[in-house]
Amino acid sequence: MKLKKLTALLLCLALVLSLAACGGNNESSTSSKTEESSSESSSAEDSSALEESGTSTEGGDWFEGKDFSEKMTITLASVQIEDGYDYTAGDDWVKSWTDRFNVEWDIIPLTWDNWAERLRIWINSDDMPEMAVWNYVNGEAANYASQGLVKQLPDGWKDKYPNLAKANSDCPMSEMAEENFGGDFYLFRPIYSNNRPTEKLATHMSLFLRKDWAEAADVEISRVMKVSEIMDYLAKVKEKNPGNVSGDFYPLVTTSGNLAQFVGAYNYHGSSLPFYLGEDGQYHWNAADPETLEALKVLNKAYTDGLLHPEFYTFQEPDDHGTFYTTGTSAATIAGSMVSTLAEFEQHMRADLGVEFLDVAEIVTIADEDGNFHGTPLTNFWGANIFSPHIDDAKLDRILSMLDYSCTDEGQLEIRCGIKGVDWDFDEKGELYSNLGPDENLWDKYALMPVYVNMMVLSDDFMFQNPSYKQEIRDKVKQIHIDHQENSTDKTFPMEPDWNVELHDSQALNLASMEYGDEYAALIVKAGDIEANWQAWVNEKMPTIQPVLDELNEKLG
Repeated sequence: MKLKKLTALLLCLALVLSLAACGGNNESSTSSKTEESSSESSSAEDSSALEESGTSTEGGDWFEGKDFSEKMTITLASVQIEDGYDYTAGDDWVKSWTDRFNVEWDIIPLTWDNWAERLRIWINSDDMPEMAVWNYVNGEAANYASQGLVKQLPDGWKDKYPNLAKANSDCPMSEMAEENFGGDFYLFRPIYSNNRPTEKLATHMSLFLRKDWAEAADVEISRVMKVSEIMDYLAKVKEKNPGNVSGDFYPLVTTSGNLAQFVGAYNYHGSSLPFYLGEDGQYHWNAADPETLEALKVLNKAYTDGLLHPEFYTFQEPDDHGTFYTTGTSAATIAGSMVSTLAEFEQHMRADLGVEFLDVAEIVTIADEDGNFHGTPLTNFWGANIFSPHIDDAKLDRILSMLDYSCTDEGQLEIRCGIKGVDWDFDEKGELYSNLGPDENLWDKYALMPVYVNMMVLSDDFMFQNPSYKQEIRDKVKQIHIDHQENSTDKTFPMEPDWNVELHDSQALNLASMEYGDEYAALIVKAGDIEANWQAWVNEKMPTIQPVLDELNEKLG
């Protein structure tokens, strides 16, 4: 049973990225992607690791002695909700959860566009739903806590809900928030909890290349490539056109936001944090650095030489990816290197192009001219669970109990793998395997996303163990994290974020906010001298940037 226990835990926790991406450092993209599934059993190495961890897959022990006899309705506001879907009894999986906890969901769907503003209105008017997923903003969080606009978790909650407390503590923000606000008001949802791939963690955005075209064009590629090497690859592939792309052939197709990954390979920390503490002990603006200008010069040349699609700034995901995996008309694109994303690429390339993704593609870490990866360390959370200050204690206990169970090994196994005996099971050796077919998607089969999948621990955490994905893809993604760490310095990829920058919030910062990908794209395509255009842009922006630098430098005093 110990082997089964272990297998269950390490084999199911997986993005995104939201998320992608994207909470602190746009991490949310990591968790907003839809997972693709392929039937594949767990490797012996995974089973061995699980056995050592002592993971339990028997949910009965957790439920022993708990009384959920009173039926409760919980109001939840969140993004990624499918409006009108029955998250209480719409399928066998969700019904098994709501039956055990004796709850009904009253769901309030939010969109990416109205998410922040609607919650801000509800909270400030003291009329928020009983529970919500909030895109944490530190300055607002301080105000909400001090005014009692969000619920403070009760004394002793960490002892009563130990699995939930452990997951929350995996986010460094939790300790800082508790100290700064005088208690726990926010449950930070960890990107990685039990299955951290490397000590250092950075965004998962990577360059996807056609390695079969590289071979045909007689150009060498590797898992870690300097920007100059990547541009050389694009130029030679364009010249040879080994894919026989008809009409105009532009090797690199990506979005404005993702193209900024190249700028990040030149400047101090990468593109996700615009301000950094320099060696002179003062804060600086990344975009005004000479290194950023050098990156823009390279991208401007790629644009004028036809290596970059001339209308890249109009592309939105996944249309840019489609040129790589559906039409086969691009040699490179930039995407999140999550297990689910690679599985999606694999499925499309097999169905639409008749090729095997791992045979023809390489996932490349973009490096500077010294061969170093640049990355901003993840804050390791995306979004926070918050509660109405008017929620009664019994209902809060029910919600926290459900969250606690979701953080256990057995809860994660259910969330990531589905129903035992239907979607997964153990073989005679005690190894976990998936019953899903190569084109089946667990998230399409059940209403897992986002109420359950992102209940507390995010999807990224389980992706290296999930048996629904083939071992080669899981190994490939883990190697990307290793490449980031091994090909970096403490300067280009620090161990910890700069909390002065991460937690800074002010009116000046709001006024200085901009979409850097769009700003850089405008400079790349603008006629005239790129250096003169860049300098004029820096001069134009500096009156709004300087007050932020002044505020950050004041913190040093």
